[in-house]
This record gives sequence, structure tokens and C-alpha cells, in this order.
Amino acid sequence: MAAELLAEQDGTVFVPAALDGVTWETHRSGAPGTLTFTALEEDGAPSLREGARVSLRLDGEGLFCGYVFTRARSAGGRVEVTAYDQLRYLRSRDTLLYEGKTASALLRMLAADFRLTLGDVEETGYAIPIGAEENVPVWDMVENALDETYRATGRRYVLYDDFGKLCLKSAGSLALPLLLDENTVSAYRCEETIDEGAYSRVRLLYEDGRRGVRQLFSGGDESLQERWGVLQYFEKLQDPTGGQSLVESILRAHSAPVTSITVTGAIGSPQVRAGVSLHAELPPASGVFTVESARHIFSGEAHTMNLELRKGE
Repeated sequence: MAAELLAEQDGTVFVPAALDGVTWETHRSGAPGTLTFTALEEDGAPSLREGARVSLRLDGEGLFCGYVFTRARSAGGRVEVTAYDQLRYLRSRDTLLYEGKTASALLRMLAADFRLTLGDVEETGYAIPIGAEENVPVWDMVENALDETYRATGRRYVLYDDFGKLCLKSAGSLALPLLLDENTVSAYRCEETIDEGAYSRVRLLYEDGRRGVRQLFSGGDESLQERWGVLQYFEKLQDPTGGQSLVESILRAHSAPVTSITVTGAIGSPQVRAGVSLHAELPPASGVFTVESARHIFSGEAHTMNLELRKGE
């Protein structure tokens, strides 16, 4: 069944005349969900304006719900339309100081401030002692809180928009019973690297200028330093509590090469979005991978996807 594209504007619901199919893209962090298509806007046809609501469904299942942000018109009445989901509004910058809030509580507070609709928000449990954010994107505030929660608890959470509702769920709950192998993809490329995301030494610094306090927490893996050289991770801490344990946690999490797979032309599955995990058997890579980005391409009855995968959570 072909994907169904709908638009709502000024109380009227209509089907845009999409010419070359529809593309839906999600990213694990740093970017909102995106829907792009080219519409034909001839005389008498509805003209989408910025702020119009658009949605995409497949077999009745909602995939994307968001708002038009960009229109690019060319000859012949062709208009390239770009719409984003609610995560786009988290690009706004702000300053915030908070104490004793969990990441989930922080998300609820920010969503209320920016008038965003929430869906299923899982309780993250860990109360962050102090959070100080100055002139940063709201998205970064949430991501920083989730990173601190992961370091303290070992639990990773994923923030995403589920058809017009912001959701926060544990990474483990987003595992799909899906296998990618050489029979289900057109092409793939596997890569192992220590160029990013792999460290042989960690240094964390806490400074309190008012009290003249300065604490350095450090640790390293001598065997890795002999093999890789000194690949150092450095960060300034807002709170020194558990600093040395955090060093060890970072070392354990980043003590192996990062394995990633780029997949093109996979058989489309609407459940696959950034943040979910699946199983891949694409030699030489094998195991559980997290979807870093997913690009779904709908053209007529055809549905394919291009994926960026990363080993582990």
C-alpha cells in the first residue's frame, strides 16, 4: 500500500499533489524528524504555507506529524516542501539553572514552556544534583541531562517524536525483532575506527572558583595506550560527586573500536527509526546495532530505507 500524505491548513484537510514520492528522515540526536516532498501547486490548487500541518501514514499507521518550515518554488509550479516534527522547536536557545531534577522532569518542564505535546515519558529516576546551562539549545539541555543520567546509572534513553508527541524511552525498550542481512539490503559498508568515540585516557575536572576548589579525576588503560597512543577524553564537571567512578565508566564504554554500518536500499520497515536497535548479519559485522539515522523513501508502492548503524546502544 502506498504511503498517505495529508496536509491541514486553515481548518481544511487535503492531499498535496506530491510528484516524486516522499522522504522521511530521523536522527538519533542533533536534528528533528524531517519530511520532504515536491508538490505541484497549479492555479486553483491549495498552496501550503509555513506552519501548515502535514502527516504521513502507511497502512493507517502514523509515521510523521509536523509542520511546514521551508518552501522552495521553481518553474512549472513545483514547490519543494520541508516539514519538521516537534523536535525542531528544541533548537531554540535558552539559559537555565536547576537542582535535583531528573531528565524526565526537565523534559516535562521544557515541553510545557515551549508548548509541546508529550506522549510516553519514562521516568529516568536519577536526580541530577546541579544543572547549569547558559545560552545553549534546549535540545542540548535535555541531551546533557540524559548523558549525565547514563553515566550515573548505565541506562540510556532516547528522545523522539512519535506522530506529534514527544516521547522518552529507555533504549532497551526500543529493540526490534528485525534482522538485516545480505538478502534484505541492496548494499552496505562496514567500518571500524578509533578516530572518534574511542579513548585510552580520561580526565575530568571540577572547579569552584568562589571556594578555590579544583579537583582532577583521571585514569587510563596502559595496554590501549601502547596500541593506540593516548586518545584523551576531557570534560569539566558541574558536580564532583562520583568523579572517579565516572572516569572508569567512560573508559569501559569507550575501550573498543567503534563499529558502524552504512546500509542503502534496505527493505522498508515503518518501525525503524533513529534510536531503535536491531540485529545485523552483514559480514564482517554481526550483532545488535543502534540506528543512528534512518531515511525512508516512499515512491508509489515502493518503500526502501537507508540506515546508519552503530554497534551497541
